[in-house]
Amino acid sequence: MEWEVVKISQMSGNNVPFVSIGRGQLDFNAVSCDLVGDCGQYKYAKLFKGKEKGKTVIAVKFLTEAENDTIPIKRKKQNGKVIKGMIIVNKGVIKDLFGKNGSNEGSIRYSVELIEHNMLKIVE
Repeated sequence: MEWEVVKISQMSGNNVPFVSIGRGQLDFNAVSCDLVGDCGQYKYAKLFKGKEKGKTVIAVKFLTEAENDTIPIKRKKQNGKVIKGMIIVNKGVIKDLFGKNGSNEGSIRYSVELIEHNMLKIVE
C-alpha cells in the first residue's frame, strides 16, 4: 500500500491568522496573537480606519497601557483556563465599523495581516 499525505486546508483556522467579527466584538485567534507576539502582555486595543484603493480598511493596535480611545482586551478562556486569543468588545463601535456584520448574532471570519510589531490589518 502506498500512503499519501492528507492536505490540510489553509483556511482551516488552525494555521492561519484571522478575526471573527460579530455580536459586537472582534475575536482574534491564537495564530493572529502569535503574529503580534502576544504572551498576555496586551491589555488594550486601539482601532484605526483608513482608505486603501478607495475602500475603508480597519486596523487594530494592541497596547500594554491604556490610552485615549482604547478598549480593554478580554482574554479567551476554555475550561476556566486562559488560552491564546484576544477579544475586543464594543457593540456600538464594531457595528459602526462593520455594519450588520459587526452586530450579527453569528460571526464572519476575516484574514488579518501584520503591519507593525503590535498592529494587525483586517483584510476583507
